[in-house]
Amino acid sequence: MKFLKLVHVLVALALLAGACSSDGGNTPGITGGIAGEPAGEATAGPDGTSEPTAEPGGTSEPTVVLDDIELLSALRSFMDCAALLDYLRTETVSRVGPYGLDDGPRFGIPEPMMVEESEMAADDSADFAADAAPTGGDGDFSSTNVQVAGVDEPDIIKTDGNRILAVAQGRLHYVDVSGNQPRYLGSVDLVGESAEGWGQEIFIRGDRAMVFSTSYGDRLEPVAARDLEGDHVTAEDVIFRGSPVSLIQEVDLSNPASMKVVSELRVEGNYLSARAVGDVVWMSMSSYPAQFQFVYPSGPAAEEAAERANKAIAATAELGAWLPAYRFDGPGGTRAGLLPECDQLYTPAEFDGFTVLSVLSFNLAEPLGTGDAASVLADGHTLYGSGQSLYLAGSTPVQAEPADDGTSDVIIPAPSEWETVVHKFSVSTDGPARYEATGTVEGHLLNQFSMDEHNGYFRVATTIGEPWNTETSESQVVVLEQQGRRLTQVGLVGDLGRGERIFSVRFAGDIGYVVTFRQVDPLYVIDLADPTAPSVAGELKIPGFSTYLHPIGDGLLIGVGQDADDTGRTRGAKVSLFDVSNPADPRELDVIVFPNANSEAEWDHRAFLYWAPEEMVAIPLSRYDHEGDDDFFGAVALRVNRDGVAELGRVSHREQQFVVEGCRPVNNGEPSRYPTARNETRICPFEAPDSYGDQDCQIFYPGWVRTEWPSIDIADDEKLIICWIWAPPIQRLLVIGDTLWTMSEQALQANDLDTFEVENHLPLASTE
Repeated sequence: MKFLKLVHVLVALALLAGACSSDGGNTPGITGGIAGEPAGEATAGPDGTSEPTAEPGGTSEPTVVLDDIELLSALRSFMDCAALLDYLRTETVSRVGPYGLDDGPRFGIPEPMMVEESEMAADDSADFAADAAPTGGDGDFSSTNVQVAGVDEPDIIKTDGNRILAVAQGRLHYVDVSGNQPRYLGSVDLVGESAEGWGQEIFIRGDRAMVFSTSYGDRLEPVAARDLEGDHVTAEDVIFRGSPVSLIQEVDLSNPASMKVVSELRVEGNYLSARAVGDVVWMSMSSYPAQFQFVYPSGPAAEEAAERANKAIAATAELGAWLPAYRFDGPGGTRAGLLPECDQLYTPAEFDGFTVLSVLSFNLAEPLGTGDAASVLADGHTLYGSGQSLYLAGSTPVQAEPADDGTSDVIIPAPSEWETVVHKFSVSTDGPARYEATGTVEGHLLNQFSMDEHNGYFRVATTIGEPWNTETSESQVVVLEQQGRRLTQVGLVGDLGRGERIFSVRFAGDIGYVVTFRQVDPLYVIDLADPTAPSVAGELKIPGFSTYLHPIGDGLLIGVGQDADDTGRTRGAKVSLFDVSNPADPRELDVIVFPNANSEAEWDHRAFLYWAPEEMVAIPLSRYDHEGDDDFFGAVALRVNRDGVAELGRVSHREQQFVVEGCRPVNNGEPSRYPTARNETRICPFEAPDSYGDQDCQIFYPGWVRTEWPSIDIADDEKLIICWIWAPPIQRLLVIGDTLWTMSEQALQANDLDTFEVENHLPLASTE
């Protein structure tokens, strides 16, 4: 949308900054691993299993200066790779079982080596080596609709008013719009034989584009030993083995007709998201390498032997078994290794799994490199940035005690409660993020719009209860204030939408808007003027719900979502206009419903366009009529002001007519088996093309036509062509000057902003 505990990552960044400022003296701090001595050899524990131990005589050094602050989520780092490796081995040995790091037999994935009970009876010390393993814009063009002005978000289309860069069909396309007529200048393949990425998103600066996606690394050539960087790294460590890989590509835009991917960085793990302020980009990813050649028991009798073998494997594994590998291919050749540096991986005080959550920072004004990485063994999910502060939140279940009425042996599992941990950081464009404070809020988040900072206070909306069960749920808005290193609750308004969950949130200054839904849509207006005493100022109940809210000034609020009947059954896309000028009396001024339709703007705010100069809202719209032929795939533009909501026009990328010279329409209604609203049927000379544009066409020759459709008059030198019409869904909209541009996977199209007549249609081909 979409970061599960990304909260801990920037804690690691902040604490890392503190660690780097330490002078290495006896300042009180959080103890890291054993520094200055190598990890000890694996020795047999009391139960006969192989466990690693530290060499005696090692000293424990402080790694983070506390400066008399209270840390609510303590993290520790390791000053050398040996100490980190010892920690990882110890934690894995203590948790690995007969089926590896899982709790039981695994299905749907390749099985490790089978072990019979007898195989381990003779030699318990067998050596199993580890696997080497808000829409606005500058001037007269719109920009990506982001949550906070000045904090850019990556997208599939970007413009600076003179050019459009768009990602479609695995290629980055360049369109020059600086002149009287737009010119398609070229494209570059982003999913070549070695990349195979998908879900590409871009930032652009000058002659450089940075592309983020997820990929696989199966086809990469092995890395030579001379190309490896860092200690404890082997060539096998950077063989990604088909696991997800975050792919960052640098594209040279200086020659649009011959754009090139000049550098590629692959890091083992899933790409999550990225943000940019000025030229600084932060990219987040989540990795779970876990590259162990664990054995697998052939049956219950072999489980004990398999567990002993797996503990021995974990006790001798190298860093590549845990840390994500990277491979950088650029003008200077290939480099490979592990991320992050050993002293930049932080671990929580309480073990939180082997997932490595990382933030890599880059500068768009400089050539792509390996980035500055900081990581933590944690999970995470939601990011909000105000421009001055960065808040990272992770929602996790907290299992309650099971119920036991004392009358039977049956224990009834209790429903899980959820809590959200929030960390605050101060950020700037010329330095690392700095940890400020931490707080905890009951309930779970919806998305990034559930968080907001205003006048030094942080507001967060959550739903209490299980996300999949709203029987006993309710929602709340909590106000937090930084007090020292703690985000302390200073205000709360609850009891919002009992038996419902949050569907959308938007904050605007001293006011918050919360939409909950189960059968009807209560729009709550929250008065936050006094952060210590927030309250519900007003409430409006209407059918349906809004999943995206967009304030447009003058006391007006736009909602995009779904209409619904009294039972909560959805009936089609809905755009509502709310008058919230009087918080105590919110009103729905007008609404427009598109039956049986939906819009990408319902779930992706970047698909929403508000163009203030024309008081225009434009959104993608898709409708498939299962009972008739009233399909529509395109976009709709609406005039939205205090007079109400009115449709201005529609845009579609559908080819409207057959224009091949010499062709004529079939006017007698045949062939009846093909619905004419979804196809174009023409009789054409033999020499006419057999296809029309990107449409899927079928050819029928005279003998067949006369047999199947006797009423059609066709000559011996003619053929019947039926082309099925499919209009690709529109994904994004933007304005440049007097032109409304729309993007689908197949084309960029320019329509006049006043008449909505087509001015230009530029196909986005999958190849040049």
